[in-house]
Amino acid sequence: MTENGVDYAAIFDAGPTPAAILDVELTFRACNAAYEAVCHRSRAELIGRSIFDVFPGGDEAQKDILQDSFRRVLKTGEPHHITSTCYDIIIPDGKTLSRHWTASNVPLFSPGGELSGILHCPLDTTELVRANAFLSADTDDDGENAIAVRASQTALSSEGARLQQLFHQAPGFICVLEGPRHIYELANDAYYQLVGHREIIGHPLAEVLSEVVFQGFLEKLDKVYQTGEPFIGRAMPIQLQRVEGAPLEQRYIDLIYQPIFHEDHEVTGIFVQGNDVTEAYTLAQEVAFQAAHDALTGLYNRREFERRTLQIDTPAPHALLYMDIDHFKIINDRCGHAAGDGLLKEVARVLSQIAGDGAFLARLGGDEFALLMPACSSEEAVAHAHRLRGAVKAISFVWKNKRYGVTLSVGVAMFSEKEGSSFQDALGLADAACFLAKEFGRDKVKLAWPSDEDIGRQLTEMDNVTRLQEAIRDDRIVLYGQRIVDIVEPTVSAVRYFEILSSLQDAEGRIIPPSGFIPAAERFGMIEALDRHVVAKAFAHFAGLPEEIRGFVGYFINLSGITLGSLSFHSFIEGLLAEFPSINAAQICFEVTETGAISDVSRSAESMKMLSLHGFRFALDDFGSGMASFAYLQQLPVQFVKIDGAFVKAMLEDPSSSIIVESVVRLANCMGIKTIAESVETPELLAALQPIGAHYAQGFELHMPEQLDSMVHGIQ
Repeated sequence: MTENGVDYAAIFDAGPTPAAILDVELTFRACNAAYEAVCHRSRAELIGRSIFDVFPGGDEAQKDILQDSFRRVLKTGEPHHITSTCYDIIIPDGKTLSRHWTASNVPLFSPGGELSGILHCPLDTTELVRANAFLSADTDDDGENAIAVRASQTALSSEGARLQQLFHQAPGFICVLEGPRHIYELANDAYYQLVGHREIIGHPLAEVLSEVVFQGFLEKLDKVYQTGEPFIGRAMPIQLQRVEGAPLEQRYIDLIYQPIFHEDHEVTGIFVQGNDVTEAYTLAQEVAFQAAHDALTGLYNRREFERRTLQIDTPAPHALLYMDIDHFKIINDRCGHAAGDGLLKEVARVLSQIAGDGAFLARLGGDEFALLMPACSSEEAVAHAHRLRGAVKAISFVWKNKRYGVTLSVGVAMFSEKEGSSFQDALGLADAACFLAKEFGRDKVKLAWPSDEDIGRQLTEMDNVTRLQEAIRDDRIVLYGQRIVDIVEPTVSAVRYFEILSSLQDAEGRIIPPSGFIPAAERFGMIEALDRHVVAKAFAHFAGLPEEIRGFVGYFINLSGITLGSLSFHSFIEGLLAEFPSINAAQICFEVTETGAISDVSRSAESMKMLSLHGFRFALDDFGSGMASFAYLQQLPVQFVKIDGAFVKAMLEDPSSSIIVESVVRLANCMGIKTIAESVETPELLAALQPIGAHYAQGFELHMPEQLDSMVHGIQ
């Protein structure tokens, strides 16, 4: 057969290794001259005859070994090698020759992928076997040398076989490409699994993997061959036709092209190695998506929305639209949460259609949405807000054969860092404007300006920062404790950990939960003052515990990223340690939210390390918000990670949440960090956490928060 000017039949015939082609019935179809010579038969005597008719062997045992090898190849479609066997042949003059052989039997496939025959390659090793036998039998003065040679030959043969086995069983894919045309010289099993079981050895890459040429991989190989510089790629997308005739399949690979040099330093080939990382890449993408998006609507979540505002590089001013669904609570309460979720998804779909290119749409929580419009005038923003409002009003929401109307209230605020107004300022203004739009009759758009008296009044009513300042001044912040339970060895745990929670007691004696004042503290710069007040109260309480209890109690105290990064916070803590010398810092763990810690990771790490010198420990709270945080774990000296309760609560219903929780546990275990699962509110959740290796759990199922004094009496 001649192709592209190359006579492959002539090459086959001239090959130095004996080779014969058998069909699936084990009938000779072709052989080369070397095969004629070693078998003492002409091809005219062989073609069309069964191999066992021509060479029946000396007995059934000899014949069975060869038959078994052929059967394996025909059954599995994989090569089989006979390391050593004795097989008699009868030459034309009738004389029987007892010969030793090694043989390789390789499957042959048709263009359609069907097994069509076997390439049978026997090698006569009789003289080598006799030489080895001679060396083994040598008992003269050189006997020890002969034995040593024999041992060396055996060791080399064994090592060669072992290396060949390791090459083929290597978990990563490996192949060797020769010459400027990148002709396959070697490939291991993992490489065949990646590209599909096609015939590649002896063929140029561009010929057998033509689909990768237009993807740029041939160009990269050419560059490595020409420059001698290696190429390294991480999670590179590649499309492969792994099954003949099937569509291209998307995979992701880590890849290294390493040039192979000759003695004269010229490149002679390329060593290719890598790993198929498709599953890991897909998981990483899924985790990253879940961390940045609202699970219900698929829109950006609040955390990602705020992060993206920091990346705006278009000219100011920018518009922020704060949107709230009118009477959502009525539908949610009357029809149930399933109806409420359905309505939220429908509103999100409609808002997404109209949001516009370049705008960022997010669900902030509950029935609240936000839209950021970079480089936008107030007139454009208000007009767009009316389009969004009109689109939502046109929704005809049907639930259980009942039709419900829905409207939208929108607050609009403008901001420009150059003019001294920040995104956080705009968020407060837009939130207040949205509230006023509801008060003015709903289904309205309200544009907020800092000078607007109504907006100013509303901001005061909404945030009521004065109430928090007074509560701190009058020491009306009440501390509670919630148990963090060891779920691995609960009966032998030496230390009982509690998270310190805070509530506010107003002037009338009513208890206000954290959600009623912590957001206000964060928005209006009160969070550091609140944190310091809580830390000081917690230290005083800890120091006041009876000595027999204080030794096996540990407190987890929340800190914001702002407080942790404060230049004076370390001095504040040193002052408390001087005031309360009985405190063992190792029994105090500061909790920092993931976003707070990574907002300025270098400053957070520095502050943590300074406090660690005193013995304090650290926990990263609400962990799981992004793949980036996995890398930050190596920079932050934390001993605990608290897995975001949103993922923990959803892990029984949402497979992706379960994967995220398990991934965090595995990673933390590898780094020697303890994990704490938050929001464990059912026995089923607790049962699901224990097999995956979580160390601790926290939630209403395990312990309802108690005032610290009551908690201490409980310990006693």
